[in-house]
Amino acid sequence: MNDQTERTSCAVGAAPLGMPPRHPLARLGLVLATLMLIDTAFGQADNIDPAEALSPDTSPALDQPALPAETSVAEAEPDSEEGAGGGEPLSPDYGLTEEQVAAYQPPHDPADDYFDAIDRIEGDLGPYATELSDLYLGLGQALIKNGDFEQARDAFHRGVMVERVNSGPNSPEQTNHLFQLANIELLLGEWDEADEILQNIYFVNTNYYGDTSAEVLPVLDRIYTWYMLTRPPGSPELDYYNYERIIEITEEAARVSEAVNGKGHHDTALAYRRAGDSQFQMVRHLTGAAMMMPPEMYVATTSGGISPLGFGAETVVKHYNSGRKAYLHFLESLATTESTTPLEYAEALADLGDWFMVFEKPRKSRSLYEQGYKILVENDVDPAVIESYMSRPQPMHFIYHRLPDLIGESPEGFSEINLEFSLTVTSYGQVRNVELLNAPDGLEEDALQEITKQVQLTPFRPALKQGEVVTTREFIWRYQIVPDWAAS
Repeated sequence: MNDQTERTSCAVGAAPLGMPPRHPLARLGLVLATLMLIDTAFGQADNIDPAEALSPDTSPALDQPALPAETSVAEAEPDSEEGAGGGEPLSPDYGLTEEQVAAYQPPHDPADDYFDAIDRIEGDLGPYATELSDLYLGLGQALIKNGDFEQARDAFHRGVMVERVNSGPNSPEQTNHLFQLANIELLLGEWDEADEILQNIYFVNTNYYGDTSAEVLPVLDRIYTWYMLTRPPGSPELDYYNYERIIEITEEAARVSEAVNGKGHHDTALAYRRAGDSQFQMVRHLTGAAMMMPPEMYVATTSGGISPLGFGAETVVKHYNSGRKAYLHFLESLATTESTTPLEYAEALADLGDWFMVFEKPRKSRSLYEQGYKILVENDVDPAVIESYMSRPQPMHFIYHRLPDLIGESPEGFSEINLEFSLTVTSYGQVRNVELLNAPDGLEEDALQEITKQVQLTPFRPALKQGEVVTTREFIWRYQIVPDWAAS
């Protein structure tokens, strides 16, 4: 058996897979986890310590933290019902020592600290004091953790108003609050409202900085990441409009990057690659393809027929051509970038080859794969690097795996499942002879069949041997399934 292996790890219910859990509470937990990823990724939503906004006197100085003193259990009357934080009085029946009773503190809600700090600042400095902006941001986050989304929405709105009053209606300082408002609308299931807020974020920043300013690029990147984390390609919630929005964002980022950095810049090259990827996701959505475009479906849509979702052939062809042009711009940008290495350019050629391969144009894709190999040889690249270039099949980079609802009730002690498939990857990138080698306990037969079907429909980049595209037989693909709670 061939010793070549490839490993893919998938988390059941994780956001990048686009598979919503069945239970509404599980879905809510997934969305909350996604929002935490967004905050962590950009470092823009750190919690604000409300103690820093409180001072022992009424002066505007904010450098002396002094939260209101809390009443401890030890200070309460022994027989008072308030001695245990408002519950039943503590007694020897609880088996607690006097020291434990004295050390006990009732549960504390961080949102209360923010409310106290906001009241203090408003009383000292007025309802639109600049210090209130960060406090409203922290209050909203605390309320989200409490599940109080309506009050959180109000807190973020108030933060936006503070920024607009102090810095103007198009001040970029309100961006963080607006992103949090989009998160709230997402949590409440208001997708259209979230989209409107994201459009407003871009409008505010372009009006302030200009639509060809370097400051706009991180905003576009953050909006794109928001979409990828909350609505990954293949998610059942996505429709034509959602994919179109992602395309608009990636094309705008490429345009701005070229205006700011020039075409021969690494960031511009990556922006064009991202634009090409987004066009692929749109075409896949329009044709209803699960993973790979069947030849008859592509021929039908490009020869004047209608795709399964009712869109005209010209719509599919438009996005196909736009994606191809984006990848060509990606190559041109890398070619004019001085820092581009031969390996980077060879891999870019392989990316464009993937685009043609998945749309059933194997002759063009094979030419690009082999051209990348020749570039490495002609530039005297390390033989080990040349040998490793496309040495084994691998799933194409723009494929997002969507798993079925694999496990109803997780087996006791379940942490992960590792599946091994033996398969043949043809020189045309098609998968044949799929065989599951280690069917584990805990997965139903229907789930195993669904996974096997997805493996068979996954387009692979074929392997190269001595510069020629070849068919790889008995290739072992290791497929890891991790539950979302274990992946965190």
